[in-house]
Amino acid sequence: MLENKLVERKDFRVLITYPNYSMMLTPSYAVGLFTAILKKQGYNVDLFDCTQYMASYEESGIPNSLTLPKKLSAGRIFDPVKLLGVPKIDLLGDFGRRIDNFKPHAVVFSTVVQDTWPQTRDLLKILFEHSPQTKSIVGGVYTTMAPAKVITDPYVQCIGEGEGEDTIIDFCEAVRNGISPIRIEGTRAKDENGKVICNPPRKLVDINETPIPDFSLFDKIRFNRPLGAKDWRAIPIETFRGCPYTCTFCNSPAQALIAEGKGQGNFRRRKSMDTLRTEIITLLEKNDGNFLYINDDAFMARPKEEIEAFAKMYADIRVPFWFQTRFEDITEKHLAMLKGVGAYRISFGLEHGNEKFRKEKLLRNISNERMIEKSEIVTRVGIPYSVNVIIGMPEETRDLVFDTIRLNRQLGGFDFAAPNIFTPYDGTRLRDKALEKGWLDPTLQTNSFVGYSLLRMPPPYLQPEEMLGLQRTYNFYVAFPEDRWPEIRSAETFDTEGNAVFESIRKEFFKQKYGTTAAERMLTYAG
Repeated sequence: MLENKLVERKDFRVLITYPNYSMMLTPSYAVGLFTAILKKQGYNVDLFDCTQYMASYEESGIPNSLTLPKKLSAGRIFDPVKLLGVPKIDLLGDFGRRIDNFKPHAVVFSTVVQDTWPQTRDLLKILFEHSPQTKSIVGGVYTTMAPAKVITDPYVQCIGEGEGEDTIIDFCEAVRNGISPIRIEGTRAKDENGKVICNPPRKLVDINETPIPDFSLFDKIRFNRPLGAKDWRAIPIETFRGCPYTCTFCNSPAQALIAEGKGQGNFRRRKSMDTLRTEIITLLEKNDGNFLYINDDAFMARPKEEIEAFAKMYADIRVPFWFQTRFEDITEKHLAMLKGVGAYRISFGLEHGNEKFRKEKLLRNISNERMIEKSEIVTRVGIPYSVNVIIGMPEETRDLVFDTIRLNRQLGGFDFAAPNIFTPYDGTRLRDKALEKGWLDPTLQTNSFVGYSLLRMPPPYLQPEEMLGLQRTYNFYVAFPEDRWPEIRSAETFDTEGNAVFESIRKEFFKQKYGTTAAERMLTYAG
């Protein structure tokens, strides 16, 4: 029960907690946004960032920048300690000490995804043990996709469903004013008797009106990111919220469906060029950035005149930038425009190489021929690019994986492929398919896009060990001639002999692809 006592804004302490994979990615855009929003309210705001911690979660197979390039043979090996700092060890102990020292009135667990849910649960338990009276709210993709699951955790008090910009203000103001925060729009919350209260949804925010993110609470080393054989200070930015595509392996389409079903409107929104210009310049200057990391699901899936407007707006900024997009959306004219103002790298979703499987199972309607033609455009324009592929989707066989490998070999100019093990995330159609077939235990916790598959499909469909073997040798199959494939297959097995063959081929692969001297390093780090 809260005391009916108002706390002055300047004395009201909010701890933002960011569960994350070890040593992965730039600072969270959402955390920066929430920091700016909460500071604008006049609160005393602090951050607990889990990114630089390792140890306890490594045994579960969660990826990190220390092991990922070698595991996937997907990019140049770099010195993560030099670039990202010495990893911290005692995550839960340090979190408990932060609670004791900062004594927050409210804790906001931000950007929680399904893979980081176990970490979030452990942190929630520590919060309760150290400060049971402190109010907390958990938000992110996972609370939106599986609210009924998350709210059942005994240490969860309140969850946000959907966007959190306005929700966190209402939540914190209720706590500050001594009001039980169980009637906040856009949340599910437990009352003092444990009864779950499902509150009405709130309107979608105007992303042109949200404040510029504040990344000042992050360690400065967190902006460091290796790309293109260089180390950059990369600043994250959002230009486009949502995705127009309906891929069955992704839960972005579900966000649009949820918003539509709740009468919230169109989840897909884009920022104006004036908004972007102000935000980009401000973030680069405030954070000493020299690289822009565009977080959009599909940057070029927008009207072509808007791409032209972006190129015109960005012409006097010209800081190198990375984005991901779809082959369907590129044209030579518009790629050349983007290259002319700083486009440095692109990531494309290849996903699968069998046209029928890709169209019917993934709802991606583009032919192999068209994809090859588009790849040749990227090569002519001269922007280095990578491709993302998925291994182990429901009903996938070994032969189907080799359809992907063969298509990948035909793409022009790409410099590496990132093979990911399919993860059956809540909110995806392929998860529903796996459950329907009885191939997935619904109680199992997802273990990230490079972890051990949760699917248990009957032969001839892929088995978990087979998926991992194909994952670690994928780039070898793409890079080396087919007469080497029998040798590469022996490297798929995780025994003494297989590991020895893998290491031998890996050394050859890296020498051939990345060279041995600085002058030869023309390609890129994974990223």
